[in-house]
Amino acid sequence: MSSTQVLHSVDISGYRILRSLGEGGMASVYLAMQESLDREVALKVMAPALAENAEFTDRFLKEGRLAAKLSHPNLVTVYDIGQHNGLYYLAQEFIPGGTLRERMGTVMPVPATLDVMRDIALGLAYAHEKGVVHRDVKPANVLFRANGTAVLADFGIAKAMNSNTMATQAGNSIGTPHYMSPEQARAEKVDGRSDLYSLGAMMYELLAGAPPFDSSDPYTIALMHVTHPIPKLPDQVAWLQPLLNRLMAKLPDQRFATGDEFVIASEKLIATAPEAKAMREAMATRKRTATRAAVRPGGDTELTQRGVAIAQGRSAPVAERAQKPWLWALVGGGTLIVAAVGWSIFGGKLVDGGKVTPVEPDPPVIVAEDPIIADAPPPIIIAGDVGSLLAKAHGYVREAIAPSDESSVIGRKLSSPPGDNAIEIYQQVLRLDAGNAEAVQGLARIADFYESKARAALDRGSITGCNLLAESGLSADPTRTSLRVLRDKHCIAQ
Repeated sequence: MSSTQVLHSVDISGYRILRSLGEGGMASVYLAMQESLDREVALKVMAPALAENAEFTDRFLKEGRLAAKLSHPNLVTVYDIGQHNGLYYLAQEFIPGGTLRERMGTVMPVPATLDVMRDIALGLAYAHEKGVVHRDVKPANVLFRANGTAVLADFGIAKAMNSNTMATQAGNSIGTPHYMSPEQARAEKVDGRSDLYSLGAMMYELLAGAPPFDSSDPYTIALMHVTHPIPKLPDQVAWLQPLLNRLMAKLPDQRFATGDEFVIASEKLIATAPEAKAMREAMATRKRTATRAAVRPGGDTELTQRGVAIAQGRSAPVAERAQKPWLWALVGGGTLIVAAVGWSIFGGKLVDGGKVTPVEPDPPVIVAEDPIIADAPPPIIIAGDVGSLLAKAHGYVREAIAPSDESSVIGRKLSSPPGDNAIEIYQQVLRLDAGNAEAVQGLARIADFYESKARAALDRGSITGCNLLAESGLSADPTRTSLRVLRDKHCIAQ
């Protein structure tokens, strides 16, 4: 079917389709005119095949209404949601800028990266306060307004934090593997800290030029988020590692509690880190230039917000953000480039876009005496008597290896997180009681589990997954020959 035929086939009362913006497996997106208000909107129309699924359509409407309750400068606004003649649709703010994904052909400069991170963190802080977790924070879902503001889009899989829908039950991990949190990979219940982990994964990719974990197999990527340590940033941006550590901590309790907390910590780090000196100086220079340019003609030294805005190349409405300096990130040593904007939805391809003018944002207020943030907290210390430790480890094994639990393929609480997993607890029992039969049997059962999963990964052609699972099995039983053969002879690239 041609694009013209598709456009003609979309007939939703109150909306006039102008052109296609993007198309994916779950929905198509059009630029449309909302006739009652004479405004352009991005109209997301669910794929007809999905519209036949009553459970899915119910969720689509419910979660669309949830997103429509959110109103924040760093979140895309949802205007309307409903169904007409069998077509389920969602109308939202049309932002004719560009996605972050489109701007990531090279490593993004530090100031621009921090600017995007702060904007999205503030949007998430607001959504989380309202009880909504996004669950799919990624570059393709970050758009840009004409003034350079980063905006989080597509709450298509968002949910209320206190809900218990099918989408949150075991075995239904939802999100994008490159950015999903460990608890999301295990299909556990998530809260706002899961979104902050995804923000950290996005930050790593912006600074390093590649995602934190990668593989041709989505399952393997999810497993890496659970089992691999937090990746190290390149040397030139290593001073930002404390922020990454707090965002991508394996345990939610060790992450920033809110997006606002991340913003405050990043400002403290910029204020004190020697590596940020050039950024601070650039900010001070721009501030002095803007102040001189904003002085009124005739020698009047009284400044107006509008005058400062014009001097800095911004419109008056943008200047109003200076009233809350924590809303804007530092952009130093260069111009924030605003790329061509289009629309990306449910993994669909961008098919429209255009250039807009670069604009520099206001600098934040920096308190020089604030201390630098600390690294992530140390692992939990395993303590307890033999009986209580065994009971805890046995419970973890039962949860992870239950035959009916499809999420057990990740091995929840078997080998991670550090300091609170069955393998380390059984090993602690053996240090307290050498040769303890229950601990030995528990470790053997875990090794069996990982060996079976490693062989299944090999059968699927996932070499990396096979290797990771075999390594996990060997951490439970380093003497198991079959696992060593599997890892060293079979789970290797040909």
